[in-house]
Amino acid sequence: MLLFYVDESGGTSMRFAAPTHGRTRAPGASELFVLSAVGVHDSSREPLALELQAVKERAFGDAAARLEWGDTELKGKHLAHLDHNIRDGAHDDVPAGYAAVDDLHRLHLLLRDLGQVFAKFRPLVFSVVVDKRAILESGSRANPLGAAYAQLYARVALTLEHVNRGEGAVFVADQQDEHEAYFKSGAMREDLRTLTSKGKNRPNFRLLIDKPVWIDAGLSTWDRELIQLADLVAYASYEWYKIRAAPASRHFLWDKIEPCFAAHWNTTKAQGGGIIVYPDPGKYPPVR
Repeated sequence: MLLFYVDESGGTSMRFAAPTHGRTRAPGASELFVLSAVGVHDSSREPLALELQAVKERAFGDAAARLEWGDTELKGKHLAHLDHNIRDGAHDDVPAGYAAVDDLHRLHLLLRDLGQVFAKFRPLVFSVVVDKRAILESGSRANPLGAAYAQLYARVALTLEHVNRGEGAVFVADQQDEHEAYFKSGAMREDLRTLTSKGKNRPNFRLLIDKPVWIDAGLSTWDRELIQLADLVAYASYEWYKIRAAPASRHFLWDKIEPCFAAHWNTTKAQGGGIIVYPDPGKYPPVR
């Protein structure tokens, strides 16, 4: 059984922010919503969680055990702010646990260790980038959350059917009121029906448990560690589509994440396989 840990970047609101200048963000939602999933075998759940805990202990010292978990949570935006602070003398907010990473060498060691986690465990990675501006321009009424989940479920199901034969999958996510309400309402069934293929490539959704397991982060301490990887992937995927190129800054960890994206079963490319853009842009931005 494969466990797919899910997290997001951006938001689902269709009320967009005004254009930004420099690092100042205007009120309102971004034009993108990214939903990412990092899949590992159930037998890897414990060793991978312990590996991530060890990474934080090496980077953050006794703060990893002394502070609240959220103070040392690994998130893409925290790594970006930390990099900006160290390199440019900025004062972007980072959690208290990151205080020990106060120079380029320590940042290098943290990013090296995180990159090695991807290289060692080689999770099966998917990212759905929903271009909300393109939805509006197409005249579609698609719900960004529904489009993201429908595409994610379809691509995982097709990959299990054509590549990882014999596997089933369950999705695991933090408690999210909006997401849980979406599934409880029955909207997921409708979006799977209307937004996924009905032809010969119709996904076999019987390979998937029908809705995510919503964890309590205070109790599911292994699972909350693994969800951090999905956040790192979502943050990097957002940047990839925003700049239409592979993110160069090392804190995105793109060079370590990119080889883990599921390959399309026919083209063998990540674009259209583990990396999905909705609505389909026709030509995807380059990965490398």
